[in-house]
Amino acid sequence: MTRSREPSAPTVPRTSRAAATIPERPGAYDDAYLDGLFTYCLSLMGEHDAATAALGEALAQAERRHERGRRPADPTLLRPWLYALARWACLRRLAAAKEHAAPAAPRTAADDDRRRRELAALSWPEAAGTTPEQREALELTVRHQLPAREVARVLRLSTQAAHALVTTAAREVERTRAALAAVDAAGCPAAAALSGDDRGVLLGPGLRRELLRHVDECAACRLIARRATVELGWPPAGTPGPTRLTVLPVPRAAVHAARLAIGRARAQHAPRYDRAGFPVPEGDRAARRERMRGRAVATTVAAAAVVAPALALVAAWRGAPDAGEPTRHGGATATEEDGEYRRDPGGGTPAYENAGRAEDAEAEGDTDPGGRDGGNGGAGERSEDRGADPEPEGADRPEGERPGGDAPAPGELSVDAVPTEAGTRITLTVSGGSPVSWSAAADVGWLSLSRTSGTLRPGETAVIEVTIDRAAEPPGAWQGRITVDPASTVITVEGSGPPTEPTDPPPDPPDPSTPPPDEGDPEP
Repeated sequence: MTRSREPSAPTVPRTSRAAATIPERPGAYDDAYLDGLFTYCLSLMGEHDAATAALGEALAQAERRHERGRRPADPTLLRPWLYALARWACLRRLAAAKEHAAPAAPRTAADDDRRRRELAALSWPEAAGTTPEQREALELTVRHQLPAREVARVLRLSTQAAHALVTTAAREVERTRAALAAVDAAGCPAAAALSGDDRGVLLGPGLRRELLRHVDECAACRLIARRATVELGWPPAGTPGPTRLTVLPVPRAAVHAARLAIGRARAQHAPRYDRAGFPVPEGDRAARRERMRGRAVATTVAAAAVVAPALALVAAWRGAPDAGEPTRHGGATATEEDGEYRRDPGGGTPAYENAGRAEDAEAEGDTDPGGRDGGNGGAGERSEDRGADPEPEGADRPEGERPGGDAPAPGELSVDAVPTEAGTRITLTVSGGSPVSWSAAADVGWLSLSRTSGTLRPGETAVIEVTIDRAAEPPGAWQGRITVDPASTVITVEGSGPPTEPTDPPPDPPDPSTPPPDEGDPEP
């Protein structure tokens, strides 16, 4: 017996709950950049959970800008734009962590061991002698393979400044690598005593300085270091083996979860962006607000300086007193004693001097008992306008900004030099109201400068370490000069090379070929 089967309803394919919760990749970024972005965040934050949250926040900001059509239009700017967003998120979270430290989440022992191994994989012993700014530029250049123009975008520098930063840092890395090669050669007991059995201990800058000093003084280690400098070359990423820097895999599920959590949060932090679409750090925003406040104050003072003398001139031209002002002897005129109408010292056209300064009227006796302070025009109105100035005299202004809206004072570079055990330390300090681009050069080849150029803002300081190449210095006493511009400062460095071998004494003068003539016997 046959049984008829009714056609069943079409089945709908099901997706598992886990697959439905995995977000699709948005078009704001490329997955190929995620490993490098996570490694960069981890190097800045130093902790996995904090790096994951920072990367999730950066990706949420990138997705929001992409949806609004405000991401950089140039495709070549996508990678530095993502790194700049990651850097902004890390710096914001580091600043917030100083005020409110979040408790650490509980983890298993295996998870802790894995995280410690990953952090150890990011170590770079050769970069122990670099500054934090140089180290970050080196990380972007060597580990993440960003060219100088992209590094400049991420760090908000000019391309020339970024190139100079990487170049000076690379020089320090080359010196450290050459010294480590001398240690690995195991040909010097003193170098082995400095390093010990574990090379990983050479992470500290103190031991690095001791090792470099020993290499400069030891002839055998210096020869090995010079050979290593030629053989290893730069950059270290271009050579095979352990010098290749590690890029860690990103925990994609955790990063996407952090991105979704930030996207759903009510209170969200968002940076300000420049005209190119790159985020502006909080420090730059504070400086910009200070500059805008100074411009607003300058505009208010300039408006008071223009309106008050104009009203006084109109009253003087009509030959009548200002409105609401009692009549004075001989009528109302604008005189030199009033401080409003002044003639150019050269006898030319009249000039208004210090029209926006409130202390002029008080110093010159502009107020009289006749009630000029209560008038609507002239000095009384100027005093009222100045009283409405939102920033009184002596308030905070941008560094170098003068009262009345004058241009910032030019920056001044001061140079200070002190001798050290390794050579000479030169300290550069900038004062004034504008940045100063400086350069330093030595006139002899055996003086090596840790930095040769840069740009300093007012209040910033740069240190130049001058070391002596013992292999290249001449024998005997020598003298070198280091010129620092634009201060036109010349620093003289004196030293003494290997002693010269004594020369043979000059030979005795030869005997005369002929004896002197005999004077003869005296006459009897």
